Amino acid sequence: MEKTKQRISWIDVTKGIAIYLVILGHSLIGLKVNDYIFAFHMPLFFIASGLLFREKSIKKTIAGNIKKLLVPYYITSICVILGRAVSAYLQGWTVQNILVIRLIKAALFAAGDSYTAPFEIPGIGAIWFLWAFFWSDIIIHVVFRYTKNWQEWQRAFLIIGISAVSYIVGQYIWIPTNLDVGGFAILFVYIGYLLQKIRIWEQGKLPWICWILCVIVWVYASHTGGINMVIRAVPNFVVLFGAVAGSVMTMKLAIQLDKIPGISRCLSWFGKNSMKILCVHLFEILIL
Repeated sequence: MEKTKQRISWIDVTKGIAIYLVILGHSLIGLKVNDYIFAFHMPLFFIASGLLFREKSIKKTIAGNIKKLLVPYYITSICVILGRAVSAYLQGWTVQNILVIRLIKAALFAAGDSYTAPFEIPGIGAIWFLWAFFWSDIIIHVVFRYTKNWQEWQRAFLIIGISAVSYIVGQYIWIPTNLDVGGFAILFVYIGYLLQKIRIWEQGKLPWICWILCVIVWVYASHTGGINMVIRAVPNFVVLFGAVAGSVMTMKLAIQLDKIPGISRCLSWFGKNSMKILCVHLFEILIL
């Protein structure tokens, strides 16, 4: 039992670091250092979910995710829309009136950023992730539900195929509510699941040279633009490895920080409340 508690504890620390990087990244827009954060911080959330993956019924998964992800999404959207409406009223319903309408459209489509093809849709901002996470969790559960008797390599090829098709679709149309991003993201969820099985972060699992290679791959991926899941951007295959490398290094760091009581408690709290923090962060960006 103690081993399980420890495992969950450092995973909470990992998510705490991840949500801090999200906020930091939004504060450093336009700076080169931001490339190092964006290279892995969103894949890290999906990989962390894979670390905790346990098969459940699809019905239970959908019900749980509606409560855990979609309810906060729409509550936050309503708060942002009302906040913008109050701002518009106080300013005499000038240009702000148009922004209120744009936010309603943004909340319905849940795109993380604005796009114009095949039609113009404004972005809702940081909480795009909640819908993408919703779909990724459902899709991965469906895959495991119907591949119970498959060998692992067969399941891996199916997941890679779904992820690749989802990415290709996203290059032509951003599906409302980020279904294409969720389909693409199952690759990272599955990687987290595999990391859970082999426990790659444990002492002695990897020689020191491999950790140096992780740093090199992450830095190189960052310099080539990194992976940007919001705009469906994957410049090359290296950025996928860079996202995994950055995530694994963060897990290793989290395990060390988890041994320091004060830091562990702080980051664990951030990790356990990462979804709430994300929602408050969006309100702060768009309104305050």
